[in-house]
Amino acid sequence: MSWEPILWLIFLAINIALISLLIYQIVCLTDLEADYMNPYESSSRINSVVLKEYILHGAFCILFLVTGHWFIFLLTLLPAYYNVTKFLSQQHLIDVTEVFRFIESEKKIRILKLGFYLVLFVLVLVSLVLSFINALVDEDEAIDFGSLPLPSFF
Repeated sequence: MSWEPILWLIFLAINIALISLLIYQIVCLTDLEADYMNPYESSSRINSVVLKEYILHGAFCILFLVTGHWFIFLLTLLPAYYNVTKFLSQQHLIDVTEVFRFIESEKKIRILKLGFYLVLFVLVLVSLVLSFINALVDEDEAIDFGSLPLPSFF
């Protein structure tokens, strides 16, 4: 049994988790902007999932590095660098008192991240399907076009 499809299933699950965390944050910011939520509630909800998003993305990036998927690793390296710089400068949490001043920029950043994760979702899904096909089609069962009977004039 090939481990490649199982790895791509793990990548897909992590990617879906990252997409859902970002959608949750965008919905919280939109609700705050529409005045359905107070700033304290919105900030505490977003701050509770930001660190989980960073850890999950770091695991995502490290898994691509360890498994040797260099192209996708390099794609995920830029958002990982952004997350690390935000975390080290301690700007990763939303401040309750300044949430309305940064709401537009925070929404744009999260929408850009969501777009990135959706593109990555398509790449991971295509790779998952291809790895399942490669795992199902064995080398012995593959059609050998060289052994097909051809007319003598070829």
